[in-house]
Formats: sequence, structure tokens, C-alpha cells
Amino acid sequence: MPTFDREQLADLHCSVVRAIEDRDPALFASLYTSDGRLLTPDGRSVHGRDAIAEEFGNWLRAGLVTQALEKVQLTIGDTVAVEEGRAIGEFAAGSEVHSNYLVVHVRQDDGSWLMHRDIWTHVGADVPAEVSY
Repeated sequence: MPTFDREQLADLHCSVVRAIEDRDPALFASLYTSDGRLLTPDGRSVHGRDAIAEEFGNWLRAGLVTQALEKVQLTIGDTVAVEEGRAIGEFAAGSEVHSNYLVVHVRQDDGSWLMHRDIWTHVGADVPAEVSY
């Protein structure tokens, strides 16, 4: 069975960028399992592809124009992979939203990988990406 790797992750991120550029909520939602969830910073749980597509459409209407990722780390198992990093969403009005995020990817029966859980927290642009004690 195929293992999740950085190449697959890069392909997934390209699909996210394409969904933003093409203004395509259906493409974005197709990257999630049928029972996928977005766990938003305001505490909502957006469940299922239809709801994820609607939520993504809201982001596009709010002016989302691109997303970049930093400090991406992967923890990979046979059927589950966890991605962790920092995302920077840019909006048409010239603003940026910085977030720490965690995505759980799940291998499907056909060997493909889809996002299953996606959670993020907004952070100020001046907050360090990592603090260790």
C-alpha cells in the first residue's frame, strides 16, 4: 500500500492552491474524506464535503486569494498521516491571516490519501512559529 510522502503532500497543496485560484469550492471539498471535518478557530465543526465546499466558498467571498505554508512537519503511519505547520492566507484587501494548523490525512481503500480532520488557530504575524522551554 502506498505511504503518504512529501511528494503527495506537495500535490495536495498544489490542489488547494488551484482550488483558490480557480475559485472552486467543489475541488477543495474533494480533497477531504466524505465525513471530513474542518474544526475552525471559532469553535465550529464543519462536517462533510457539502459543508466544507460552502465554508470554502465563504472564504473566497471574503477575499482569499492565496495560501502559503511554512515549517511543515509530517508524522506518517500506514493508514494515517499527520501534517503540522503554519499557514499564511492572503486576502484581496492586502491582509494576511497567520495560522498554526494540524491536518489528519487518512489512506483510502484505493490507496489514495484524503484530508480527514483540519484544525487551525489564528496567530498574530509577530508570534514566533515555535517556542521551546
